Amino acid sequence: MEPDELTEIGEKIEHAGKAVGLTMAVIAALLATVTLIGHRLHTEEIVLQTKAVDGWDFYQAKDARSHMYAADAKLARLTGPQGEETAAQFEQKGDDERKQAEDIRKENEQLDRETQIAAHQATFFDGAEICLEVAIVLCSITLLTGAPIFWRLSFIGVAAGLVLVAVGFLRG
Repeated sequence: MEPDELTEIGEKIEHAGKAVGLTMAVIAALLATVTLIGHRLHTEEIVLQTKAVDGWDFYQAKDARSHMYAADAKLARLTGPQGEETAAQFEQKGDDERKQAEDIRKENEQLDRETQIAAHQATFFDGAEICLEVAIVLCSITLLTGAPIFWRLSFIGVAAGLVLVAVGFLRG
């Protein structure tokens, strides 16, 4: 080989290395963004789950109180006519607790739906994260082997990751 040909090949390899390195930098920036969004969604999921658990505990307390007031009303009626007013008060309190429990149940069911949506969204971002990580690995293999096929294959991982990100946003 002529020295000029060797210089030309060296320049092509250097140029290709710069392109692969730039691709890796862009993919790494995308990966960082996707990872951050995914972690935020997982945090949101946990916060929603915690609120739902607290809400279901509150529902159970209200429901238990409504049953307690119903039992108290029955006991007050056993005392005869003098317990009728107290029984009516207990029944009213029991009805109030039951209505409040029903409202709390509806709110908790909505929180459960929101939790499922956040978890579903986070799953798409987790998948996108994996695709982008594989793309970076393929770029690294290109630098190690000099085979540009791996660099080209990395774009499939990037495309798949971006599709998963888009689906994750649209499902929200």
